[in-house]
Amino acid sequence: MLKRIYHYFLDKYLAQCRRPYLAQLDKIVGENTSVISSNCFAGRILQDLGRKYNTPTLGLYFWSSDYIEFLKHLRYYLFEAKLTFVEQSKYSLGNERRKKWKHWYPIGNLDGRVEIHFLHYHSESEAYEKWNRRAARVNFDNLVVVGMEQNLCTMNHILEFDELPFVNKVFFSTKECETSSNIHITEFDCCGEVGDPYKKGHVFYKYLVEMWRKNESNVGY
Repeated sequence: MLKRIYHYFLDKYLAQCRRPYLAQLDKIVGENTSVISSNCFAGRILQDLGRKYNTPTLGLYFWSSDYIEFLKHLRYYLFEAKLTFVEQSKYSLGNERRKKWKHWYPIGNLDGRVEIHFLHYHSESEAYEKWNRRAARVNFDNLVVVGMEQNLCTMNHILEFDELPFVNKVFFSTKECETSSNIHITEFDCCGEVGDPYKKGHVFYKYLVEMWRKNESNVGY
């Protein structure tokens, strides 16, 4: 009972922390914008803005290598690749995490190349149905693509992400690097990777809005 009360008030507090950024975030992520993310960040944004889930990349996470592969051939993996399920992750850390998670969740695989951990799903049928339904809604004319320094991410992944041909893309990291997409989040410098974007959404929102304002101010210069 006390734990539920604690989480209730914590959620209320974190929602208040995110609220000051929502008006600006609404300008970045419009009604027809699809957010592609490597983890639950897309879900955080769409929930806070009351948007329709027009992306399948929510309630789940990718490993960094798989996410880069997914983005390199995004149309194929969203519209053509077959989603199947596996008993075990190809990553030992993935299997360790799954054992410690609060419930069993399915691990998906797109054409045997891209592994997806459906963290907030409870069955393969649920994951399959929601992935395909939401993938069909992705708007390639209005994309925001988000990467994060998590899940065995290396500097090469950050650099590969920056070379991807998406107009609106950002990569949140704990590193200073001279790429156009990288956003260095100093709050996580001591962690070696960025924190939970769902619980710490306000931190990511702050930097995303700051980058957007900076880019807006540079228009025409």
